[in-house]
Amino acid sequence: MKIRKINILLSVFLGATIAFAGCKKDDGAAPSRVTITEVPTVTTNIDATSSTIINVLNSTTSATFSGKFSVSNYFPGATPPTKVDIVVRKNNFHPDTNPNGVVNNSNVKLFKSGVTSLPANFTVTAAEIATLFGTAIKAYDNYDFAPDLYVGEKKYEGFPVTGLGVGTGHAGHPLYGEFARFPALCQDANFHGGNFEVVSDAFPNGFTAGQPVTITRVSATTFKFAFANVTSPIEVTFTLATATGRVSIAKTKIGNAFTWDPTQTNPNITISSAATNYLEPCAGIINLNITYTTDQKLFPGTYLLKLRKL
Repeated sequence: MKIRKINILLSVFLGATIAFAGCKKDDGAAPSRVTITEVPTVTTNIDATSSTIINVLNSTTSATFSGKFSVSNYFPGATPPTKVDIVVRKNNFHPDTNPNGVVNNSNVKLFKSGVTSLPANFTVTAAEIATLFGTAIKAYDNYDFAPDLYVGEKKYEGFPVTGLGVGTGHAGHPLYGEFARFPALCQDANFHGGNFEVVSDAFPNGFTAGQPVTITRVSATTFKFAFANVTSPIEVTFTLATATGRVSIAKTKIGNAFTWDPTQTNPNITISSAATNYLEPCAGIINLNITYTTDQKLFPGTYLLKLRKL
């Protein structure tokens, strides 16, 4: 009986093995109604000799801007697109209205059309940008240049109104550029020194509106001043990022105690390098969102100190 059972099981196993061995997966070619398009990978990069910032301090400084960038195949020797159009997107990242730099693609203009040979080099002036958008360039405008790709008659947009742009998926790859960005800032190498007055101070018992503040320019990237609401005030040094206009300071002692509460000893301030802490020469303003601490407590939140140059 056992031998018969073994023979039956062996026969079933061998039959199943033969059946599976005879199977072959062959889905054949993709149906003719399915079209597969290979979209080239194209990179946009700012030239090493290019201006990087449009200085809108006055017409003379903005007139010197010369933005240079190239558009080329990311993979050398790869099949290029049939043609490309170069488009430019405008956004404004003013710290008071768009501090997080939220981008939208609602304002896009055509810069160059029908480019059929890559690599291609381009140069743009501030005057050309202003003409394209029909309005003067303002501080914190950002202008992004990128290609729309054509493969045959099909178009793949760099900055579509909805969805992701054709270059988005490759961002972060070595030497790859999704777009070339030229920001507009108001820059004055000597603005962070001289006589200022307080516009407002949100810190209780801090500066009063109209109070004079003397700021000393230490270098192109640093300046200092003292806080008046402390005993034994210390001039503290702030750091300026010239490329962005942002101001910051690590935790630093400003005096021995607050004059309005001597029990609060060794007051310190901290300012993060955030978009809301900035220097804007065109408006004559310095905005500082300050965190205060003492040996006894941490004052919750940040307090805006706004200064105006006289």
